[in-house]
Amino acid sequence: MGSVIALVVILALAYVIVVAGAAAYELTGLERNAALFQSLSAFTGTGFTTLQAEKVVEHKVRRNITMTLIILGYAAAATVVATLVQSVEVGSIWDGIWHVSIALTGVIVSWAFFRSNGMLHLNDFIRRWVATQVVHEPVLHDDLFRYKPGFGITRIEVPTDSRVVGKRLMDLDLKELQLQVLLIEMEDDTVVVPDGQYTLQPLSHLVVFGRLDAVQRAFAPETR
Repeated sequence: MGSVIALVVILALAYVIVVAGAAAYELTGLERNAALFQSLSAFTGTGFTTLQAEKVVEHKVRRNITMTLIILGYAAAATVVATLVQSVEVGSIWDGIWHVSIALTGVIVSWAFFRSNGMLHLNDFIRRWVATQVVHEPVLHDDLFRYKPGFGITRIEVPTDSRVVGKRLMDLDLKELQLQVLLIEMEDDTVVVPDGQYTLQPLSHLVVFGRLDAVQRAFAPETR
């Protein structure tokens, strides 16, 4: 009985770890679905392609995230195997059926919770916590392409306390910083080559071309 409950708890914790890993990857600039796939791949040790591996290896924060997920994944796998071995040691076939029923009930209840609004709040909490633990740059970015030394295309997330929030692109002096916004991604919309009248919203993602060292200066949070 205890081993079955432990198995359900382990599976629930594994889900939380994958979600936390996805949030950490997303905070480094990865798109949400790609971040979830990367997290699941690292935790289970499967699914990585050469291109994805290169994007992780070349990014210091992602390397740390991946290493942590791999270690936790191996630990979880060993714990699950040990728990399964204990759970099959039953006195009769009815005990086995009873244990399987409890395990299935636990999985169904966990699945229902993870599909509920409560999981959305948990995801938000995990994301905020991860942001304070693994990301130390004021503007989260992912360098997509380097054109020549110092120049390239990067994808950033606008911090909630950035000085640019609520301002129009034309008011940001991006031309003087040698920056050009190519695309803006929001929760429910994508704007390609936005004009100068566009007003920036917090937590939106921007694809920017120009001087990579100017991105932090242009979009960093206000200093207090």
